[in-house]
Amino acid sequence: MPRKSKFKLKPLHISSESIGKRIARIRKSKNLTQKELAQKIGITRSRLSKYEIDKIHLLDEIVIRFAIALEVSSDEILRLKEYPVKKQLHP
Repeated sequence: MPRKSKFKLKPLHISSESIGKRIARIRKSKNLTQKELAQKIGITRSRLSKYEIDKIHLLDEIVIRFAIALEVSSDEILRLKEYPVKKQLHP
């Protein structure tokens, strides 16, 4: 279970779709099974499933591995292309 931040950060409101759901959507659009994508990345299908249902959080290295395996940018996985960071952090 993720810990709550002790800092009072403004919400970014970047997407209602979680990173896990985004990975699942991209995987399906590429016609890959969980097993196939897990093999490309070097993790178990079970672990991939936990990422997709947001049961465990992704480390930066895993985001990069997903981007490489899915042939997309990490920005697409993190949804940064649609929401420029500068505009979000500086009102």
